[in-house]
Amino acid sequence: MSKAPQVRALGAGVLAAVALALAVVPASSDSYVDERANTCHAEAGNPCAYGMVVTYWHRPGSRQRTLSWIYATRSPARPHNLARWWYQVPRGAARVGGSWRGGKVVQDWTEITWGRGRRDRVGPDLPAGSRICVEFNYGATSRPCITLK
Repeated sequence: MSKAPQVRALGAGVLAAVALALAVVPASSDSYVDERANTCHAEAGNPCAYGMVVTYWHRPGSRQRTLSWIYATRSPARPHNLARWWYQVPRGAARVGGSWRGGKVVQDWTEITWGRGRRDRVGPDLPAGSRICVEFNYGATSRPCITLK
């Protein structure tokens, strides 16, 4: 028996396997857009008494946003600093996204985080235009908020 038909059959099998593998491989991380937004609020002469940073990702052209990290700061540092985050979709009710959490004192401020960045999800997928806010357990006269673009 000639080896040519066996080689062609083997080659066709390899090509089919490669095509199948490429079809089920998820889109590369290059097909996502990572965004970061931050805000800082002054209070009693402190230029950044409380603030927040949010990182989120989405596919180009998509209106859906996935939260990956929320970081809140409160200054001055106090041992009882607590915070939680909440979100509000456009024309929707506000909902708590993360429960009350204690912070870690760093120099003269307290930092509180949810998530780890990268593409870890810490909350719901939200539409563009949603507001993410941080609420502190004491003394903050307003809440820092960020609107997802």
